[in-house]
Amino acid sequence: MYEKFRLAGKIAGEALKIGAESIKEGVSYLEVAEKIEEYIKKKAKIAFPVNISVNSVAAHYTPSWNDEKKFMEGDVVKIDVGTHVDGYIGDTALTVEVESNEHAKLIECAEIALENAISVVKEGIEIGYIGKVIEDSISKCNFKPIKNLQGHSIERYRLHAGISIPNYFDGSKIKLKEGQVVAIEPFVTTGIGYVVDAGHGNIYQVIKKSPLTSQLIKHFDGLPFAKRWLRNLYGERVEMKLNFLLKKRLIHKYNTLVEARNGIVSQAEHTLLVEKDGCEILTRR
Repeated sequence: MYEKFRLAGKIAGEALKIGAESIKEGVSYLEVAEKIEEYIKKKAKIAFPVNISVNSVAAHYTPSWNDEKKFMEGDVVKIDVGTHVDGYIGDTALTVEVESNEHAKLIECAEIALENAISVVKEGIEIGYIGKVIEDSISKCNFKPIKNLQGHSIERYRLHAGISIPNYFDGSKIKLKEGQVVAIEPFVTTGIGYVVDAGHGNIYQVIKKSPLTSQLIKHFDGLPFAKRWLRNLYGERVEMKLNFLLKKRLIHKYNTLVEARNGIVSQAEHTLLVEKDGCEILTRR
């Protein structure tokens, strides 16, 4: 089991690095997303669509097949990548700035918060304390954590497996156990520290098994999928099919999450294996 987690993490880290190196002014979001996903498909499976979240967008956006958005100088770009090997998931993210360093401190702060959080992860640590370490790290940089985005436990074919790991001190006494796999992902902002829904981000997931969703479950292993991936299944009927499944409440759509005051957002993330006296980083870049 853990070897599959390690392999998924290794591939996720490699794919993330390729994506980061591909981001340049004038390059399209779609080109980068497809480059990352094609790399993953050669070695593993995709656990969720590549999230490309720019500036005040924090999460849950992936380009559509006809997306014309292109990176601009000064953009602060979060790339969030997920892979799986036989259902064992690697989840990792980083932030880059396009041909500028105006927000270098913001980007560095997310990495520092992640590094400090990793340093305290071990069997028996309270997740509220992890949140305190993240919050304190971000406060020292004079930024704010995004309080309604969290890290999470991971299980086979379950990206969010029940435990949420906060980016601030919430008082939780839940303790991590040896052998658990968790993703720690600080989100840092120049804004007020909350995200709000801002329209659909082209990402869906099956929430109810049915003959009507069996094809989607088979193709995507019950994990989140991108609207653009459906053209091979449904051709020109993609919109009609998705609207029908949404109306029947068989699938869920993810809304893009944007900082409530349009603050710039950075993110850093690793997947970790909890050990007795520390943790193993599974998604090294």
